[in-house]
Amino acid sequence: MSSESIVNYREVRAPIVEFLNTVVGDYVRWCTPSVLMDAPKVRDVYESDVSASLSIHGTLAENSGIFAEAHELAAKLYGADHTLFSVHGSTGSVYVVMRYLSLMYGTPLVLVTRNIHVSVQNACEDFGIRFRFIRSHYDPEFDAIIPPSPEEVVEALERYPEANAILLSNPTYEGISCRLEETVKAIRNFDSKILIIVDEAWGAHFKFSDRLPKTAMEVGADISIQSTHKQGGSLQQTGMIHWKDGRVDPDVMWEAYRGYVTTSPSYHMMASLDAARAYLEVHGRREVERIIRLSEEFREELKARLPNLRIMDEEALEPWKEYVGGLDLTKTQVALTKYGITGFQLDLELQKKFKVVPDTANYNSLLFITTFQLPESAVERTVSALEKALEGRELEGEKNLLNPPLRADPPRIEPYLLRRMPKKLVTQRVPIDLAVGMISAETITPYPPGVPIVIKGHTISKEDVEYLKAVRDSGGILIARDPTLREIEVLPMP
Repeated sequence: MSSESIVNYREVRAPIVEFLNTVVGDYVRWCTPSVLMDAPKVRDVYESDVSASLSIHGTLAENSGIFAEAHELAAKLYGADHTLFSVHGSTGSVYVVMRYLSLMYGTPLVLVTRNIHVSVQNACEDFGIRFRFIRSHYDPEFDAIIPPSPEEVVEALERYPEANAILLSNPTYEGISCRLEETVKAIRNFDSKILIIVDEAWGAHFKFSDRLPKTAMEVGADISIQSTHKQGGSLQQTGMIHWKDGRVDPDVMWEAYRGYVTTSPSYHMMASLDAARAYLEVHGRREVERIIRLSEEFREELKARLPNLRIMDEEALEPWKEYVGGLDLTKTQVALTKYGITGFQLDLELQKKFKVVPDTANYNSLLFITTFQLPESAVERTVSALEKALEGRELEGEKNLLNPPLRADPPRIEPYLLRRMPKKLVTQRVPIDLAVGMISAETITPYPPGVPIVIKGHTISKEDVEYLKAVRDSGGILIARDPTLREIEVLPMP
């Protein structure tokens, strides 16, 4: 390559390239992606970029050649009958599975946990799927949604016996697993024909340690959606869909997949999925045990040096023990209950002053994920940064906590019907305080983790408004049509 072809950043700006090449490496990143650094790698990304035109070795759309082989190897490792690779993350995988439901059932009813990602709701709206919530609980100290018990899932089935499927978001963003095996058995006992889907975005590594919860495929669920880039070792934006034969029609699943997946997929992203699978097949237990050990060292250092910092563990979750089936030991959720600072503020300070990046900030908590590429030195650097950032911020008492209104009531108007209305003709924006009692024409989601609070088609409550304003005023990020939250899109009053 000639010297003339090399871009000088000072002459021609390429800000994303510059960021990746010169900035990212300065940070300690307790966040996704979790990349297996020793997995097989494509040698030259630009030189080897290719499309489906080189078809004699197989194509993704036909599931032939190298792609069929890679899918079969992944299915065997993860205990599925079939696996498909996704280059759209779990969001894209959710759309494939929801499209499958619409093709199979027309306008199905799906029961979902309250911590569904916003992509589930969006896909339901797009494909004309009705959804109802299973009752949920919340721990305001750790900003954590608590999964439902098996009995609560059955209670939801009794309220909606016409349900075609159940979607469980498990584990939760914070790493809490429900009593999944018992829940699957309870659903089967209620109605053996109900499809059980598990949004297992955060559980791609569970397969590789006996100390972690069981996977959806291991306990007999029908479909599992995994974000392999989270804790499965592949590049950002990659994932897998696993399923078992019986209740799932593979021909219809393939139709759903082909109808949504890009016809020009990145072969490099799919190669990273293939590489992660190959490496974990041989070294998975060693790698996962290493990050569990590093997480435990991190938590022990925090307990010893910052005793006022609350850590989410089995003891802290004792009040919720009837709901909890296990914890992701590679995650460390800390609560700032005894400090005069919010998680949003502390996250910003850690990144700006110390170049330490937690995965997620909430009002009273931070989440740290021990990823495969995280160095051993990250523990000391991060604990030291937290000591400095929290020095002098201890409270004599405890701060007031936020408790989001996780209602489970049905919508006034089905969101998928509202989606089909011409927005400019039937919706209007009103000041947020005047929106109470009106029907929302948008979904408003604190992000991350992406769990919706105000939901399209539902009545906006006073509690909704108060919670969202508190998140905004404390530095949180809101995904809304008006991110400042001065106004909300609603249906006009009749």
